[in-house]
Amino acid sequence: MNEENKKLANVKNSCKGAKIVSKIILIALIIATVSTFVGGIMLIAGRSKWDNTFAEAAANGAGANVDLSFGPVKMGSFENGEFKSTTPLTSDVPAVQSFFDENSDSPSLIIGFYLILVGSVTAIAAVAFSLITSVFDIILKEGNPFSDKVVKRTLIAMIILSVCAASTAGLGFGVLLGFLTWVIYTIMDYGRALKLLSDETL
Repeated sequence: MNEENKKLANVKNSCKGAKIVSKIILIALIIATVSTFVGGIMLIAGRSKWDNTFAEAAANGAGANVDLSFGPVKMGSFENGEFKSTTPLTSDVPAVQSFFDENSDSPSLIIGFYLILVGSVTAIAAVAFSLITSVFDIILKEGNPFSDKVVKRTLIAMIILSVCAASTAGLGFGVLLGFLTWVIYTIMDYGRALKLLSDETL
């Protein structure tokens, strides 16, 4: 086996390893999505029971000081076991707004919506990682990391992850990941152009 074949074999093994890791991350994201959605729905549906549990914990002085933040938005916090809502839930639908007003002091409702928001982000991230996993599948099947499918799917996955980072970690992280997306796309597009030129020359 010559040097170039060894390098190609190493790249192929690296792709196999990356595919396995991306599948593991995808499975973890799917589990996180299902868990947070189910947990959020259970809290909202059984809020009277859970609110009593939180009230008992507060009366007993249990619970640490914890903030519930979604990106730059602080939704509420536990202070010495007592829950305080900082961002009231609002809706343009009168019946829904009435429901929110009636349950404005319900920690279960706020935490339930918080979990559903987190679940939405992990669901979006799962879509991005399913695209990344498919990219490695294509590379292994076609033997070409610069095909149109690979470049497009990588770009879409990176854009999705940039939006997730901006909505959760903050705009700065989103911009940084967006810049990294542009760099990766530029390199891959250049590689695609070189591959086309090489194929035409041959």
